[in-house]
Amino acid sequence: MARYHADLHCHSTASDGSDPPARVVERAKERGLHVLALTDHDTVAGVAEAQEAGRRLGVQVIAGTELTCYIGKREIHVLGYGIDINHPGLKNHCEAFQAKRIERAQLIGQRLAQAGAPIDIDAVMRNADGGVIGRPHIAKALMEAGHVKDFQEAFDRFLGDGKPANVPKLEVSPQECVAVIREAGGMAIMAHPALGDQFDLIDTMIAAGCSGVEVCHSAHDEATQNRLHAIVIDRGYAHSGGSDCHGTVKGCEPILGNYGLNAQQWKKFTAAFERATGRPLT
Repeated sequence: MARYHADLHCHSTASDGSDPPARVVERAKERGLHVLALTDHDTVAGVAEAQEAGRRLGVQVIAGTELTCYIGKREIHVLGYGIDINHPGLKNHCEAFQAKRIERAQLIGQRLAQAGAPIDIDAVMRNADGGVIGRPHIAKALMEAGHVKDFQEAFDRFLGDGKPANVPKLEVSPQECVAVIREAGGMAIMAHPALGDQFDLIDTMIAAGCSGVEVCHSAHDEATQNRLHAIVIDRGYAHSGGSDCHGTVKGCEPILGNYGLNAQQWKKFTAAFERATGRPLT
């Protein structure tokens, strides 16, 4: 059973997860979670399906997303919670980002061919079933084509920073991402500060409009969580947490519910949401 009451960070096939949204919620039910936030990358396409499954299974599903932004060349992720998935500004932002992702995928395909590792990029996009195309999809295609043995080799040889098929993502500022989330009625949280060693950016992200940071995360060891917990307590920031589960897409067993918020932390999170937005989190 899950160790936590709420897991506020997970992904489905709407972006780069292995399971459809409804199956993610089924996993949450199986794990004993009471609350789940679906936070697919730069899209809200899976939220309606997840919430319908949540109503059927008795799991509270929070409408979420994980938007990508940059400070210089540093990529930061911003989690949005309690958003209106039909808000025009949010929809326009996600659609523009997805269009750029498709352009990027096609360019990566061209560069892979030039590097002697061709893949059928059109098939990759079809297999994503309308979801956001990410490097994990392309890494899987490289594996299936026999060019690499695993995800790590795909990034080490072709897709990682400075490699032949690395193509920068669409540049978006933190202020733009936070504004999109807040205009859609949501609360913005800085995701996994320990990934990429982004502790120095926490206050910058708060200044951009984030209400808090993700403390409990699958990439955060106990010392990191303690460090982040001290920061949020000292500075009065909201405390979030989630597994960042992608299902089995990265070759791992699903970790849904292994990281998140306990019941008391969830109660404090909902209070922080209401202070930030002026309404309850439903």
